Amino acid sequence: MRDLFEMAQQTCGETPDGSKGGPPKGLRLHKLEIYNWGTFDSSQDPDRGRVYTVRPGGQTALLIGENGSGKSTLVDALLTLLVQRAVRNYNVAAGAGKRERDEQTYVRGAYGRLSREGDARADVRFLRPQGAQPSVLLACFRSETSGRAFTLAQVLFLDGDGQTKKVFCFADSEKSIAADCSGLTGTAKLKRQMEDRGFRATTTYQEYHEWFRKATGVRPKAMDMFNQTVAVKDVQRLTDFIRDHMLETRHWGERVDRLLRHFTELGEAHASLVRARRQSELLEPVARLGTRFQKSAAELAQADQLLGSLDAYFRQCTLDLLQPQCADWRTELSQIEEGRRQLAREIESLTEERHALRTAIEQAGGDRLKQIPLLIKNHEIEARSKREVRRRFDEALSAADLSLPADTAAAFAVSQGGLPALRRDLDQQIRDQEASKDELRFRRAQLLREVADDEHELTALKRRQSNLPTSHSDVRRRMCEELGLTEKELPFVAELIAVKADQRSWEPSIEMILRPFALSVLVPERHYALVSRYVNDRKLTDNRGHGQRLSYVRVGATKAAAMSDSPPQSLTRKLDLQKRHPLAPWIRAELAQRFDYRCCETIEEFQTAAAPAITTTRHVKRSGHRHEKDDRERSIDPRSFVLGWDNREKCRLLADAIRIGKESLAHAEMQIAQVETALDNLRNRQMAAHTLAGIASFDEIDFSSHEAEVANLRLEQQALEDGNDVIRVLKARLAACEARETATHERLHRLSGDERELQNRLRDAERLIANAQKTLDARRADGSLAAHATAFEQLSTRMGEAPLTVADVLSREREDAIRQSLTVERDRLRREVEPAREKLTTAMSKFLTKFPEEQADLQASIAYLDGFLGLRERIRAEDLPRYESRFKERLNEKVTQEIGLLNGQLEIERAEIESRLAMLNLSLRQLEYRSGTHMRLEGRDVRDPEIVGFRGALKECLADSFDGSPEADEARFVRIEKLVTRLRDDERWRSKVTDVRRWFEFAARELDDASGEERSYHEDSAGQSGGEKAKLAFTILVAAIAYQYDIDPQRRSSERFHFVVVDEMFSKVDDRYSDYALRLFEQFGLQLLIVAPLDAKARVTEPYVGCYLHVVKNAQTNHSDIFEMTAQEFESDCTGEAGDVMDSGVLPNGVADDNGRPNLVRRPR
Repeated sequence: MRDLFEMAQQTCGETPDGSKGGPPKGLRLHKLEIYNWGTFDSSQDPDRGRVYTVRPGGQTALLIGENGSGKSTLVDALLTLLVQRAVRNYNVAAGAGKRERDEQTYVRGAYGRLSREGDARADVRFLRPQGAQPSVLLACFRSETSGRAFTLAQVLFLDGDGQTKKVFCFADSEKSIAADCSGLTGTAKLKRQMEDRGFRATTTYQEYHEWFRKATGVRPKAMDMFNQTVAVKDVQRLTDFIRDHMLETRHWGERVDRLLRHFTELGEAHASLVRARRQSELLEPVARLGTRFQKSAAELAQADQLLGSLDAYFRQCTLDLLQPQCADWRTELSQIEEGRRQLAREIESLTEERHALRTAIEQAGGDRLKQIPLLIKNHEIEARSKREVRRRFDEALSAADLSLPADTAAAFAVSQGGLPALRRDLDQQIRDQEASKDELRFRRAQLLREVADDEHELTALKRRQSNLPTSHSDVRRRMCEELGLTEKELPFVAELIAVKADQRSWEPSIEMILRPFALSVLVPERHYALVSRYVNDRKLTDNRGHGQRLSYVRVGATKAAAMSDSPPQSLTRKLDLQKRHPLAPWIRAELAQRFDYRCCETIEEFQTAAAPAITTTRHVKRSGHRHEKDDRERSIDPRSFVLGWDNREKCRLLADAIRIGKESLAHAEMQIAQVETALDNLRNRQMAAHTLAGIASFDEIDFSSHEAEVANLRLEQQALEDGNDVIRVLKARLAACEARETATHERLHRLSGDERELQNRLRDAERLIANAQKTLDARRADGSLAAHATAFEQLSTRMGEAPLTVADVLSREREDAIRQSLTVERDRLRREVEPAREKLTTAMSKFLTKFPEEQADLQASIAYLDGFLGLRERIRAEDLPRYESRFKERLNEKVTQEIGLLNGQLEIERAEIESRLAMLNLSLRQLEYRSGTHMRLEGRDVRDPEIVGFRGALKECLADSFDGSPEADEARFVRIEKLVTRLRDDERWRSKVTDVRRWFEFAARELDDASGEERSYHEDSAGQSGGEKAKLAFTILVAAIAYQYDIDPQRRSSERFHFVVVDEMFSKVDDRYSDYALRLFEQFGLQLLIVAPLDAKARVTEPYVGCYLHVVKNAQTNHSDIFEMTAQEFESDCTGEAGDVMDSGVLPNGVADDNGRPNLVRRPR
């Protein structure tokens, strides 16, 4: 292996395949058979049913023919058998694109084009336009040393849509089309037919290729190398040669397209987020100025309202203060008037006494002793009468719970002055107590009903096992009795569902959701007509005759569904069913379809969950917008629950409720008795107050004045009877009487002055009351009084700690002061509101100018402030979090992930290329380039700015991916946008930078085997001749093939794959370098199929060729044919030909001779 040329000299006596006279090494192409493939037609006369066969017999073969004769058709048959569709290159000799020829054109037999009249386009012409017959390809590979053989075959046909379908076949023995693939019928069972004929058959290339790999021991990418080798023709640049022929092409279009799709979604999310952020920014001043404006406007409105309500407030205060005061004043006037009458009577009595005393003095006292007993008797009668009235008065005071003294006229006036307020207070207390008594009686009746209902329900529940309300059970029982059905035939849903024991905390919520459904009767189809007619014709009542509501469901074909398919948080996962009941599957399906509520443990989970959802507190989200919560007592009372088939717990709860109800009933009775006692006391006080009000003057109870007068008269009588100086006593009495009379006149005068003053005050107050009432009536009539009344409390607060008095109402000074203060405040607020309004509408206009689409719902007007604020709140609470979440998700979980995957796969491919170079260098180490040297390939990163920039951009896009801050996300989005935009818009750049092969520039160093010193350096074959470039390329190519085929040239035998196709490889290379390449292929024991044009260049291959193949095409039938000849036959046939022919190498045009054989003439060696 050290000296390639020495080894070549040692093999001069070998056969053309390098086997030193022995059998060639490895698995080699033994034969190739084709049927209905391209222009090798087997469907028409005279070639109907013909199988075209090439038999190299393991020898290197030369395939020649004119352009268009069918050489590439044969090569493409081999590529179809050996190379996967995604990477194979059809018709590479002509430089055709992948779409010019495909399997369909070969199956249909495309052979040319025919132009259309009046149209620049041309139609493809086919030998088998319908593709009615299948095409069959078969290749047999054999090892001459071991005798082992295997066969690859493919059957191709067109389906109803004109698409190519294939059956891949493999056999561990030699097969043929004629013996093993003929008579195939139809296309539906081709795989079975091939299996019946001894093949392993599949419809997937992967399985087929795996069979091939196990048979040959090649590496996974060996056939990709085979495919690339076919395409090698010449070498211009080392880097391009290695990129194009030594390395596989990876297409990242799908990955990039996925990135572009995800970025499109990211762009939409970013645009929505940017829009929402900008809206939020522009709405912030609207909210700030709106809050300020609303505050000022509210304060202004309040000031206006207070000013507008001020008159009504003070008029109401006038009524509230003056009406009771006037009542008191009238009482006081009545008392003054009674006092005046009393004083007048006293004056009259004193006047009479004065006259009597004067008369007595004149008569010297005799008649006076006669008058005194009569006067004493009269006063005693008055004293007894008034003492009785006073007794009743004192009893009434005690009964009225009053302790005020009433021993003088003034004290009596004070006592009587408080009676109106007392009577009003007693009346109100009696009304309150009577209302309490009515409420307690209602509560007692309610408790009696509840206890009776609970006792009735408990009695009914003890007769059954379900938790159904008795009313529903009664309706169903009566219906079943009349229809002759059992209650089990018409079950309520509630009887077949129960909440699991470990999920009781969810029971109130589940009951609320399922109650309407649970209280539905399930009516099987067979009973539907009976039940619907019964329900329609009868009034539905319970045992008490009360009308009832009934829901029933017509149950048709039983559905099938599994609640276990629901997520763990689903409401349905918290339920048990009567599994043995025949309607259980139907209920299970209904629950899964209609009640798959998500049970949320926290309000945060509830807020983010998709509808429908529910919490343990009966908070329900029925849709994205509609929510509700039920906290009514019935919703949380377990006694009202209906689910389940075990009612023991409900019976216990009802028993407890009955006990508690009876206790509450006893307590209510006690409260009623207490209220009635309080009412009796209040009514007694009310009667006593009425009695007190009936005593109009102090004179009615003033018995003491009469008793005093009696005492005075008795003293006078005693004095007259005992004294001698009657006149002196009488004069003393007269003086005292006149003094009392004068004092009484003065008291009467003062009382009259008080009366006049009080009358004036009362008259002024009544005038103010009339005006106030008139004002309030007018406000009440126009409906403004109620609005004004809402401001009264605030106005009261404005009055400060000093309450409004009667004097304030009469003088109106405080009213004027408050009015002045409010007016100043209102004017100040008006000066503040207008600038705030202008600033606010300017902010609104700025927002609407930026987002004119919002003008459909909003305008730059104060009237739309709530709309702006609502939009801001929705954006902050819903849009921004949603858009930020979507943006971050698509940025991190979609786009960044896609970029990471793309970058990772590109880096993996880069590592694979470096690994490939290392493997190639292992093979190159075994090839002696020149005496004592070998080549080593090196790859370095290109300095191309576009590729360097692309790789840097990938890393930048992945940087800060764990920061998570909005600023970092935004910066990363900008970087990604720049990269993705160019990937999308610049197809040339995208193809270039995603081709990892272009990330490398390749060079080769020639190294000394012994010292490792560099002998020469080859960079893009710079400064080298074409032959030197070719020599380097051939060396690398053979090393790559040896690596992929796992061939060791030092082995004496091999069971590896040893077949290679080269298409016009030597057409532009000097003969000595072509010979060098052929020697390399021979050294590794490789069987070649050399495809060459029909020219003299093919002669360089003659020393290495063991079989000649010539393809021709009939111009009339457009059928191709192939002729073959062994090297020995060729040598024999060409011996003794004319010199001009030997000089030319090949007959002109390569036409067939008269016997139908091609004219192949070569120079003798």
